[in-house]
Amino acid sequence: MRIAGAIFVLFLTVTSASAMTERLSGSEIRDWLSGNTVIGAWAGTPYRQYFRTNGTTAYKADGVALDEGRWWVTETEYCSWWQGSGEACYEVHRDGDELIWRRKGAFKRGYTAEVVIGDKLQVR
Repeated sequence: MRIAGAIFVLFLTVTSASAMTERLSGSEIRDWLSGNTVIGAWAGTPYRQYFRTNGTTAYKADGVALDEGRWWVTETEYCSWWQGSGEACYEVHRDGDELIWRRKGAFKRGYTAEVVIGDKLQVR
């Protein structure tokens, strides 16, 4: 499901967060995302997700229509809302330059992605 991919997207590694990772605070998560784009692959499908500073987000996977949602952070988590899947919140950990999303009670799998400065959505 592309919405689930958008939620997990960002900066994930192929492994679960480990003792070597650093858990980010809400303000650190906001600093990484706000006004920037995440570029990666979800289940083998390339995608881009732009995090607007006004709390909206746009997600575009190859071969799939652009989807719009909302994003915000709490003191300790990244949260998003999408019409097709509703609200979900995640802990965010950092391992070097990669970010790892973890959802409570859910299977924890990560995917690598890169955070780039600015709007790099490149919607066609």
